[in-house]
Amino acid sequence: MLAAALLTGCGGAPLAAESGPEISSGSSSSSPEQTAPLWPDPAQTLVTTPKGVRPAAEPVDVVAFPEIEWLAEERGLTLEQAAQEFQDSQTYGPWSERARALLGSQLSQVAWRDPDVPDGRPYIAYRGDLPPELVTLAEELPFPVELRGGAVLTDAERELFQNAALEAFEADVAPRNWGGGMDAPTGVLQIDYVAEDARKRADDATRQLVIAAGSAAVGREVPVTVEFLTDDRDPKTTEAATWFLPAGWVADPSATSVDVLVEAQGCTGGKGAVGRLADPVVEVTPTEVRISTPVYILKDGQTCPGHPMAPLTVELGQPLGDRTLVDVNGTIDDDTAPPGGGVVIPSAG
Repeated sequence: MLAAALLTGCGGAPLAAESGPEISSGSSSSSPEQTAPLWPDPAQTLVTTPKGVRPAAEPVDVVAFPEIEWLAEERGLTLEQAAQEFQDSQTYGPWSERARALLGSQLSQVAWRDPDVPDGRPYIAYRGDLPPELVTLAEELPFPVELRGGAVLTDAERELFQNAALEAFEADVAPRNWGGGMDAPTGVLQIDYVAEDARKRADDATRQLVIAAGSAAVGREVPVTVEFLTDDRDPKTTEAATWFLPAGWVADPSATSVDVLVEAQGCTGGKGAVGRLADPVVEVTPTEVRISTPVYILKDGQTCPGHPMAPLTVELGQPLGDRTLVDVNGTIDDDTAPPGGGVVIPSAG
């Protein structure tokens, strides 16, 4: 997919799409009291003057490159605009490997962003003095690049700090950490954990242990921000799901129940709605049977492999008659293709 193409250099490490930790989402359990230095610092940021020639984007072949069509739809771009960004990213990838090699131990982060977005621009973050050779190298590109100094950590330091910090967190709070990520330029570390599985709640003492362990691993005091994330919602909280009728379904006016397939929304770690169905809600009117199929939430971040639909028998309380079956939440996935398998899609509303 284009996302991978845009974020990966030619044969090298992934490029960051934006500045920020790579971590699953959650609700904040405590707010950090310390604050990392503001980054990027305009006084330490140089926007290069492009001297390279930017060739026009080649005609779009959506059959050979369906990812371009996907990008256009995802970002609201024309096919020509999406093709230009794709072509620019292909130029930036191998170039960024040369920049990495030039910066060496000074490198903090290389990021790709659409150079045609007004507040965008690809950027390179580094520590120490700006090498003049990097400016010359960046000017070879046909679009401007931001060279951002003042990064809190180099990329190598980020790995050392993060590993030591998470070990300290595990020793103090949980037998294993459920996710975490550190952004090297900003020095923001987020740790995502399940409170129910922890020995204690992460607190300010935990934060100081984490900072001390990471700084010791790096060999200097690092001005980082540490955020602890955990999902504090009641596990009996429900959320909307959609439902479909099995393939080949035919209405039976005398039926007092209907078998449906419930489709969970979002990432579910491959579980779907199986094992977390709440009681369906049924409203019968003279012309419709309106059904909603809530599911209990999955706490904390989830991965996004495919998932099965969950079978559910919905009691109607009276014969269906000539009423129309309506999925009350059927409009929440309008931007998502319906599941395969020849299911029958009910009316939505």
